[in-house]
Amino acid sequence: MECTVYSTLKFPMSKKTIEKNLVVVLKAFKKNKATISLHIIGDKKMIDLNFQYRGKKKPTDVLSFAVQEVDGGVASDDWGDIFICLPQVKRQAKEHKISWKEEFYRMSIHGMLHLFGYDHMEEKDAKKMFQLQEKLLSGIV
Repeated sequence: MECTVYSTLKFPMSKKTIEKNLVVVLKAFKKNKATISLHIIGDKKMIDLNFQYRGKKKPTDVLSFAVQEVDGGVASDDWGDIFICLPQVKRQAKEHKISWKEEFYRMSIHGMLHLFGYDHMEEKDAKKMFQLQEKLLSGIV
């Protein structure tokens, strides 16, 4: 299992530390052969992606893109890419009066859950997803 971190920004946290912590989440899902790419980006890149894929011309915290879905599951070991907008994560952390690192890991896990097929379109699905997200987060922060 592997999680590779890419950043277009100066990032005040070790990529190896992030990768190690996110592998804990992969292990929790028994995704032994899974590979995930995590991209840490700024507002401009996130606005472009959010507009291109969701039609919204504003930054968002996290976007996930599954590589290949077949019959509701992923057909390869490469599960996909997660894009996290660091400036947006920092704004949200300040708003919620929590550390930006906690919010960063929360959004990383959120993105991973989307790659694993979770969503929050329906209230019951949202409750399940967010409870799992917080449980996984408590294991790494």
